[in-house]
Amino acid sequence: MPNPNPRSAPDLLSGSRGTENLNSARIVVDMEDEIHFYQPNSTALLTLTGKIGETRKAHFVKYEFLEKDELPRDVTASALVSDIGTTLQFGAGDAARLVQGQLLLNLNTREVVRVETVTSDVNVVVTRGIGGNNQTVSIADRFVHFSSAKEDGSVSGTSKSVKEFNDFNFTQIIETPFDFTGRDLVSELYGGSDEMTETKWQAIEHKKSIEYAFYFGRRHTMSGTSHQVTMTGGLDFFITTNRTNVGQQALNERWWIEYLEYAMRWGKGGKRNGMGKKYALCSSRWLTEINTWARDRIRMKTLDKEIGFEAAEYISPHGTVFLLSSPVLDEFHPDWLFLLDFNHIKKVALNRRDTKLLVDVQENDRDGKKNLYRSDVGLQVNFEHAHGIVTGITS
Repeated sequence: MPNPNPRSAPDLLSGSRGTENLNSARIVVDMEDEIHFYQPNSTALLTLTGKIGETRKAHFVKYEFLEKDELPRDVTASALVSDIGTTLQFGAGDAARLVQGQLLLNLNTREVVRVETVTSDVNVVVTRGIGGNNQTVSIADRFVHFSSAKEDGSVSGTSKSVKEFNDFNFTQIIETPFDFTGRDLVSELYGGSDEMTETKWQAIEHKKSIEYAFYFGRRHTMSGTSHQVTMTGGLDFFITTNRTNVGQQALNERWWIEYLEYAMRWGKGGKRNGMGKKYALCSSRWLTEINTWARDRIRMKTLDKEIGFEAAEYISPHGTVFLLSSPVLDEFHPDWLFLLDFNHIKKVALNRRDTKLLVDVQENDRDGKKNLYRSDVGLQVNFEHAHGIVTGITS
C-alpha cells in the first residue's frame, strides 16, 4: 500500500485578517515611480561656460590662441642723478621702451621730464623739470611714460609695439560607459526601465567628469598602447597670477574688497573696461563665509530663466560679483573659490566630437547592451590675469 509523505499543515489565522499577518509576497509595494538623484545639477562651470562664454570648434586635438599684452609704460632709475643732471640711467633694457618726445612722470618726486635722445639701452638724455619742480632722481625711482609732446613739423619717432604670444591646450577624450545584461533590459522595474534611468544618471556623472577636468585638469600628453593620450589643462593649470592662499585666517569684508581691488582689474569683465562684472564659483563654505559679513549687500538674481540659474549678487566699489555654488567643490575642495571672467573662457570641442551618447557599442555576441557617453573636449582660458583663485579658508 502506498505511504505518501504527510502534507504540512497550513498557517492558521484567528480573528480578523490584517495586512501585517498576510503573506508579504501578496502586498504590492507602494514605490514612487521616480528615482531621485543626488546633485542632479552640479556642473555650474560647464553650464555657465556654455551660456555666458562661447564654444569653440577645434579642427585638431591641439588648439592654440593668441594674446597681446599692454604696452609697458614704466621704467626704473638705476643711478642717482642731481636735480640738474640731464642724463638719466635706467635698468637694463628699460631705455628701449622710450622714444624721443615722450613725457615721463617720476612717481616718487612728481617731476616731469621729456625724452630727447636714447643713447643706449640704459642711458637717456632728457629735459628736466617740465613745468618746474626739479628734483634729485634716486635709485629705484619709478617713472611712467604717460604721454608725448612733439615739435611742430617734426618727423615721427621710432614705432613701439608689443609682440603677440601664443598659448595652447589639448582636447581630452572623456568616456563614461554603462552596460546591461539581456535579462535586465526586459525586466519591469520601479522607476522605469533600468536603461532609461541609468542613462540619465550616467549623464550627470559624465558632466561632472568634464567639470572636474575644467577645474583641475593638467595639460599633458603621453603615449598610449598604440596612440597618443592628451589631457586638457583646467583653470587651476592656467591661472597663475591672481592666486591667494589665506592660510586659515579669519576673513572680513575689508579683506574681500581689497582682494577685488586687484582681481577685478583685468579683462572685458574688469572695472578697467567699465563693466566690472565677474563670477565667483565656490564651495558652500565660501558662501557661508561671505554671507556672514556681507548679508546686507547680497541679493538673489536669476541669471538665466531657461535653466533657472540663480546667483547671489554682491556689489562692490570695484564691480559686481555673482556668487554661485559649485557643488563639485564641496566635498574635495571646500576651501576653493574661482573668480572668473567668462568673456575669456571657452569650452572647446573637437569637430563633430562634442558630447554624444553612443548606443549598442557592445560586442556582437554579447547577451546584453553597452552604451557610453563620449566627449572630446577641452578648455580655453585667455588672459589668465583676468581670473583669480582663493584657497585656504577654515573648513
